Amino acid sequence: MPERQTDALPLQITRRRWSREREFARRFRRRPAGVVSLVIVMVVLFFALFPGFASTHDPLAIDPEASSVGPTWEHWFGADKIGRDSYSRIVHGARTALLVGLISVGIGVGIGLPYGLLAGYLGGRKDEAMMRLMDALYAYPALLLALVVIAVLGSSLVNVMIAIGVVFIPLYARVVRGSTLSAKENDYVLAALAMGAGTARILFRHVTPNVLAPVLVQASLGIGFAIIAEAGLAYLGLGTQPPDPSWGTMLKDSQRFLPTNAWPAIFPGVTIVLTVLAFNLLGDVLRDLLDPRLRGAD
Repeated sequence: MPERQTDALPLQITRRRWSREREFARRFRRRPAGVVSLVIVMVVLFFALFPGFASTHDPLAIDPEASSVGPTWEHWFGADKIGRDSYSRIVHGARTALLVGLISVGIGVGIGLPYGLLAGYLGGRKDEAMMRLMDALYAYPALLLALVVIAVLGSSLVNVMIAIGVVFIPLYARVVRGSTLSAKENDYVLAALAMGAGTARILFRHVTPNVLAPVLVQASLGIGFAIIAEAGLAYLGLGTQPPDPSWGTMLKDSQRFLPTNAWPAIFPGVTIVLTVLAFNLLGDVLRDLLDPRLRGAD
């Protein structure tokens, strides 16, 4: 009989997990903003993963006859001043935008999460000293800090990812530290400590699962910010260099021609707005669904 109960335990755990996932999916479907934002994110992700399949032209191909043309059946979003198809360049630029967003957020989480965990768990003067360093970084305006990092490392797409990732480190460290201060007071953490569990085991086995929800929400918001930051740095001539497609460089190239032909600026601008708005709305919905204090509202 005990053996049967032991065998049934993994099945019961699996059923509970499936039940929680179905409940989460049900509550998510009841949020129209979340559904629409997820669809937009999936479309952008499809463009990033399969740009050759989604685009209609070579993004680097020059067609003099289509120079500065508006939307047509052949060029859905028109063409830029030298005849490159704007739709295809937006599709291929999605890979750069998402790559910067994911890697920069990964850098911020990869460094900020363990840093915040350790600071919050140690507490006292060690916590105070560690967080004052994060406050010093956080005091710099985000774009200015990114420009300083790029000035030190040099102008390239990889360095743009590193620069934005450095901007994210204090943000995630502060979020994780606050959650850790609350989580480490739970009974199961105190019980593990009383049983002689080491610091690493307590942090990554017992505390980390409880801080992942706010980190996930912040990561969704962070990707949107990273896309804006990359576009802004590309507009300044940093990061992605011509002729590689980037939403920021498309805006920069079309700036001089706005009085006569605004189409090359409208479509990449709208794409940036919709993509960032989708990630922000998705983050807001995830926050509402993952926060236990807000679950009763559903």
